[in-house]
Amino acid sequence: MNAGFLTGNKINLRKLTIEDATEEYLSWLNNYEVVKYTESRFFPQSIKEIERYIDSCNNFNNVTFAIIDKEQKKHIGNIKLGNINWIHRYADIGLIVGDSEFWGRGIASEAIGLVAEYGFKQLNLRKVVAGVYSENIASQKAFEKNGFSISYTEKEEYFFEGEYIDGIVLEKFSSCSHKGV
Repeated sequence: MNAGFLTGNKINLRKLTIEDATEEYLSWLNNYEVVKYTESRFFPQSIKEIERYIDSCNNFNNVTFAIIDKEQKKHIGNIKLGNINWIHRYADIGLIVGDSEFWGRGIASEAIGLVAEYGFKQLNLRKVVAGVYSENIASQKAFEKNGFSISYTEKEEYFFEGEYIDGIVLEKFSSCSHKGV
């Protein structure tokens, strides 16, 4: 496995490939505790679905990375810059740390920092945006640790565990943002 496209202290990020469509990845997507704060929780997953997703997720408007633990050289999650708007220069960040052994270790925070910097410096984005369920405090903190601030709250946006809860939209602007191109 290569060292990675983007390198951090604990992780490397490399392009998500069809070889990543493994039984372990599938186990993340079919584990409620892993996907409970994602829209994936509504649909049973299969290897074929993962392959279709991977096939569609690296294109002109989306860049998706596998999160690789440097020490174990293990695929532990994914992070995506999606819905890239090249005219207005912004994108959404979506992420999952699927291997629960790595929860609480700062992996999400490090991945967010790496991909936001990539978006700003390599893709010339001026803003990155993330949406989180209001119940997902850990994810919100990981974004805030990377300089994201709450832009607005979407009242009762998501149906979660029998009730409607708020969505929180966070954003970060490039320190190099300027008017025009």
